[in-house]
Amino acid sequence: MKNYESWLCATLAVLMLAGSAVAFVGCDDKDDGKDDKPKETTADTGAQNEDHRFDDIDYDGREFRIYTSIHVAATGMGHSSNDLIEGVGKIDGSLVNDAVFERNTDVERLLGVKLTYEHADLNYDNVPAAIDKLVMSNTDEYDLIINDLFPLTDLSIKGSFCNTLDSDAVFDFERSYWYKDYMSDLRLRDGYQYLLAGDYFIDIIRSAHLLLANKDVYTELHQGNADTLYDTVINYQWTYDKMYSLVKNTYFDKNANQAVDKGDRYGFMAPDYWGSSIPFIIGGTPNFISRDDDGTPSIALGECKRVDAVTNKLTQLFHDNSSSILVLNEEEVLDAFAANQVLFLGYQRLGSLENNVLKGMESDFAILPYPMLMESDKKYTTSTHDTTEVGAIMTTALDNMEFISTVVEVLNRETANTLMPKYYKEGLQVMYVDDSKAASMIDIIHDNFGTTFPIAYNSTLNNQFIKSISDASADGREYKAEYPKVKKRLNTCLNNALSTFDKTVG
Repeated sequence: MKNYESWLCATLAVLMLAGSAVAFVGCDDKDDGKDDKPKETTADTGAQNEDHRFDDIDYDGREFRIYTSIHVAATGMGHSSNDLIEGVGKIDGSLVNDAVFERNTDVERLLGVKLTYEHADLNYDNVPAAIDKLVMSNTDEYDLIINDLFPLTDLSIKGSFCNTLDSDAVFDFERSYWYKDYMSDLRLRDGYQYLLAGDYFIDIIRSAHLLLANKDVYTELHQGNADTLYDTVINYQWTYDKMYSLVKNTYFDKNANQAVDKGDRYGFMAPDYWGSSIPFIIGGTPNFISRDDDGTPSIALGECKRVDAVTNKLTQLFHDNSSSILVLNEEEVLDAFAANQVLFLGYQRLGSLENNVLKGMESDFAILPYPMLMESDKKYTTSTHDTTEVGAIMTTALDNMEFISTVVEVLNRETANTLMPKYYKEGLQVMYVDDSKAASMIDIIHDNFGTTFPIAYNSTLNNQFIKSISDASADGREYKAEYPKVKKRLNTCLNNALSTFDKTVG
């Protein structure tokens, strides 16, 4: 991009706050009459720095063994979460890597431990078998597992992992470096929590979905200042309909070859339909589940008009010929965006901002949350991807819960104190110093993780949750006609999952 400076410094405290706001929006939810704008918040960094719980602990060189994914992430980002977990293992002059090294050595010094790593280069569909093998061996090989969300969710139902709410654990999930609501949304029963999400598991932030808007293309198409898009978001006017109004009728034969091809200009691009529809569906917040008094989930999807509306809006956005959507591979869509061939780029994440294609753009671009279904929602909801990497503790390590929880707690605390500020300063330093409202967009995206359950359990529920909406939209079908058979399958799968879970924990 053009010359830029560290515009994020003023908002580092906000961005270090990782409290997620999970919200299930029901059929009858109405506007509460408030018209307040998204508010800034401040992190509890003072409390973190004054944490003396572990000052007298010394594990005398005991190894803390981490089985960590090194599988390279999608969307052309070209990294795995391990570069911010293990790093390169030494100081190399890179601000972010050096912060990783500092964090790790600080934890080793503070607790008297030695962090060790075993790498797992596994695609998501190979994760369950690999971890099943470790659990079935009944050998205590690892203290912490870091891998993809939905395979670990499936394994948690089968009793592969320890309950992080166990009385032997010293986790303090009220600390701001934990994503408490994100973890709570994954429960099948109250009192049981198996997956770990917090600042140390930084891929959760990296995989938070966002939209990118090419400012030069916006100005060309709409003869206005693209910064008005920020005002649209802040004023709660950023909806499906608003986005579509800007996308439609945007096709232009840019290369003048009289053929619709990848050299032309489009209103919206994304690398596929299924993955690219996830953040739109989550952003539209149909009521996926409700919970009983004991926290037990039940299927609520399709009980209201919102689901039909989301399905129809997706069909309109992805399939209206006037917007001429072109689906390319992950690298091609980034290149097309950088070449001013597209207004809105989908399927991107906060981690995409580390990509050199975006950092090297000559044109300006804006960062936006995914739109609401309607203005009265007054709530943006950010989805993380189903392959975001989270933590878990295998049952083979059950006898070591106090040790493991202590180390993970301090890893989270020191990540918030040491790594997060530098990651946001360098890793995501891609905007102009004069793009004054961009920080508030990242604030909105970052602080509104929501509706994790249907992403994590989509496989468990036989791909009938989000995918049922995505498939109906892709084929142009009315979802209400699909719902009776979808609900039956969903209920059967959920009841089976609950039965398996109860047998496991019983």
